[in-house]
Amino acid sequence: MQVNVLGIDHNCAAAVREKAAFTETHILEFSSIIMGLGAAEVVILSTCNRSEVYYLLPQEDRSVNRHIREAYLSYFSQAPRELAQSVHQLSGQAALRHIFRVAAGLESAIVGEDEILRQLKRAYEFAHRFHNTDKIFNHLFQEAIKCAKEVKSSLKISEIPLSPGYIGLKYLEECCGGAAGLAGKNLLIIGFGEIGQLFFRYARELPLAGIWLCSRSSEAPLAACAGEPRARYLPSGQARAALPEADLVICATNSPHLILRREDMPPREKPLYLLDMAIPRDVDEAIGELNNYQVANIDVLKELAQRNAASRRSLTVQAETVIDRYLAAFADWLARSEQDLVIKSLNQTVDEIAEEHLKYLFQKIEASERERKIISRTMQTALRKAVLNPIISLKSMDDPAKREHYSQVLEELFKGVG
Repeated sequence: MQVNVLGIDHNCAAAVREKAAFTETHILEFSSIIMGLGAAEVVILSTCNRSEVYYLLPQEDRSVNRHIREAYLSYFSQAPRELAQSVHQLSGQAALRHIFRVAAGLESAIVGEDEILRQLKRAYEFAHRFHNTDKIFNHLFQEAIKCAKEVKSSLKISEIPLSPGYIGLKYLEECCGGAAGLAGKNLLIIGFGEIGQLFFRYARELPLAGIWLCSRSSEAPLAACAGEPRARYLPSGQARAALPEADLVICATNSPHLILRREDMPPREKPLYLLDMAIPRDVDEAIGELNNYQVANIDVLKELAQRNAASRRSLTVQAETVIDRYLAAFADWLARSEQDLVIKSLNQTVDEIAEEHLKYLFQKIEASERERKIISRTMQTALRKAVLNPIISLKSMDDPAKREHYSQVLEELFKGVG
């Protein structure tokens, strides 16, 4: 048995990825194609950052792997020429480790992210529903999912943010004493370009009372507000007027000069946390000298991002230790499961011997239907007991090499018997 991986990931250009994406119809079609080429089991994962085919060959076969790679490239013949240069293909232990790393988020653009596990689980369930998986892949993907859950629950890699929007809101959340401290608070986002929109997407997941979008252009913020009942649009001239009711402010404009100056800030009885994401700056640093005003800029987030990236790298090393344990257990299970074929062959041989002898016996004696059933059951049980001890011994052997050797011996000894 050989597990294989073929496909592209986030390291490949978006223009290539979008041309090599699978729809559900494509998944069923391509699974059928490569099973026709010799794959025994197939799972296909297609996301915005990844287009990968996981397939099982009954035995190592470079020729079949080459044909499957050619089929993949041919299937996406409309993709840019870079696809052929970007495709990775892994086999054996490297493929197994890759699948476990993908499930745990260690192969993602943002290391440790959670969404990929849900996507891989859906991909496996889809393949299983259409009978494209069997014993080996069922066990493999269930173990990969179980391993990923252990990595995420014990190490919590995904809780260490890396993207600016997520880090920024985590910073403001900590200023308020945690997620619960955000309840009932109002967030004002000044500027609704790429950064402002990123913050808005994350902010929608928080228990804020209101999210106000202040921008010179109304089209994008009004469209955003239409899908979020807590959000409302404010024209750019109303930013200062909204400050008394705001608890959190994010500035991310393209203005060449300060938007919020010290002299324009009214006295406050409750804290106001301002995060300046703009270069040049939007917020006068001197505002932080006033009572109940706290100012931070993008440099704070860079520092946090560097620390977070280092923490993630450290946790990734620990995650590999968990994966190693699961891979060792899977390798042992796979080795033992291969002996099941030998055991199945032995039992089939026993049943064939019983059938032949019973056929001869019933030609020589007269027996009722009930008597024939009793005799048949007794003989089959007796013959199966004759090979039961070797089977038990084979399955209980811990040494893989020894187990493989005795499997071959049993196959040789029973070859042609019956």
